[in-house]
Amino acid sequence: MTVTVSPLAAPLGAEIFGLDLKRPLDDATFAAVRRALVDHLVVVVSGLDPDFQALLRFGRRFGRLVPHVLTQYHHPETSEVSIISTDPATGAGRTTNAPAGAFWHSDLSYDANPSDATLLYSVEVPAQGGDTLFCNMVKAYQTLPAAMHKRIEGLTAVHRYGYRGGDAVVDLDKQQHARHPDVVHPVVRVNRDSGRKALFVNPGFTIRIAGMGADESRSLLDDLFDHCRKPEFHYRHKWRPGQIVACDNRATMHSATGGYEGQKRTLWRMIVRGSG
Repeated sequence: MTVTVSPLAAPLGAEIFGLDLKRPLDDATFAAVRRALVDHLVVVVSGLDPDFQALLRFGRRFGRLVPHVLTQYHHPETSEVSIISTDPATGAGRTTNAPAGAFWHSDLSYDANPSDATLLYSVEVPAQGGDTLFCNMVKAYQTLPAAMHKRIEGLTAVHRYGYRGGDAVVDLDKQQHARHPDVVHPVVRVNRDSGRKALFVNPGFTIRIAGMGADESRSLLDDLFDHCRKPEFHYRHKWRPGQIVACDNRATMHSATGGYEGQKRTLWRMIVRGSG
């Protein structure tokens, strides 16, 4: 199987053509897909049938799939897949006042072993609205002033599920909360596959800089987040049915958008376990 990788006209992302998940995926083809994800941070594959088992096999090629902490939204066939939906017929319709994930975050940054990647498959999408924004945290780091590079070198930050997600967050129950205490990660993370540095903080889950006073910590994080919110780091994905969009959680953050009230939107999500 031969695939073509075409970079998007955006600060990150590429589209992959020629990928047929109905056929066995040879090692060379998958290596090209994985390389595209490392290089471009987001990859888009369109025109895929809703073949659950084929999609699951593809997700597993990236590594071990981690069940999301919100067990009530696991797919009925396997906890390796979770459902993000506004459709109550899925059995996993969200009831948050704001769209699920409508805040900047990196999936599982609140976990002791944060994930390598997230794969989303669009089962059903609205005619308008419901886009997903992605931020290139490599470019965000690279474009910081030299003084900021020096200031954040060696710092770590504390992450917590749902810290600033507001109405877009589903609260954890006691058992879920107990399994996810606060964790600490470097503010600047080096991607082992590319060697590139990226900011690894996000407004949704990063609560403070470790070992720093509250006011100084909040000021520093706000400065970093304001920088990352600049449009020159962003790609807005407009969904079509039958697409896989994968993002490298080590070097991106993402945010759902609204604008589809009263319309159905259902995605299947797979999260790849971190491997260092």
